[in-house]
Amino acid sequence: MKILIVDDTNTDRLLLKMYLSKLEHDVIEAVNGEQAIIQYIKDANELDLILMDVQMPEMGGFEAVSKIRSIQESRNLEWVPIIFLSASAEAEDIDEGIRAGGDDYLIKPIHQKVLSAKMLAMQRIADMRHRLILANNVLEAQASTDHLTGILNRRALEAVLDREVARSKRFESAFSFALFDLDHFKRVNDNYGHDAGDFVLAEVVKRVSQGLRSDDALGRVGGEEFGVVIFNCVGKKARDACERYRQLVAEKPFIFNGIEIKTSISVGCVAFDIKTDSRESIYKKADVCLYEAKGAGRNRVVYQE
Repeated sequence: MKILIVDDTNTDRLLLKMYLSKLEHDVIEAVNGEQAIIQYIKDANELDLILMDVQMPEMGGFEAVSKIRSIQESRNLEWVPIIFLSASAEAEDIDEGIRAGGDDYLIKPIHQKVLSAKMLAMQRIADMRHRLILANNVLEAQASTDHLTGILNRRALEAVLDREVARSKRFESAFSFALFDLDHFKRVNDNYGHDAGDFVLAEVVKRVSQGLRSDDALGRVGGEEFGVVIFNCVGKKARDACERYRQLVAEKPFIFNGIEIKTSISVGCVAFDIKTDSRESIYKKADVCLYEAKGAGRNRVVYQE
């Protein structure tokens, strides 16, 4: 485990560090409450446990832990167990410590066997916590990912678009949004079957992804329709980006079970207007441009400043 020891007494802190190092834990140190908060913010995502002395000058352990818990909540950080260390065995002090945000309370001097047993229990908690974090990450990824293509689903893409709209209005930065779909995709399903259709959709995503910049966001809106948030890019550069996507799809046929399947995409793209646009309005504008591209013969880009 990675453990933060907070204690203003050098001998106590060094003795704890020696014990924990023998138990093969990774230890970092702070000498007062303020340093503990700074160290916590720095290593919040890596810490497995905090051992916090109660009696310290300037900022005591109860106050430091209360602030750490507030930071966790305000920044939506993962919970980290905290054990108070104190020479006081008064019931009022133990009660105050737990109410301040502590999870356990050890009385100094701490016997090595007691410390070893507590660390074993904390290791079990840390292992369980890591499994829960991993499971939550998997669930979050599943909730935001299109199962067929592996890119963002509609909800996740709209969340990206919402954030970019807010950022653009705040910092007056420019971006474009594109919608594209596959031309005559129904024919692919009708002529070759839905397995072929799914294959073509996944391959189109692979080709378009080759033309994306690292920061741009590609998502599946539904069916054969997709959206791209093109960050910090408007005008000719945005249009050129969409032309690149179109060319990557149309340049050669897709091969499914030895069968050549030709397809293309129509693209509608618009620049975000900081003064008048919202997520809903830019989406509608891109949709209008997409239908203009289809009406003009498909396999083309329509861009609107």
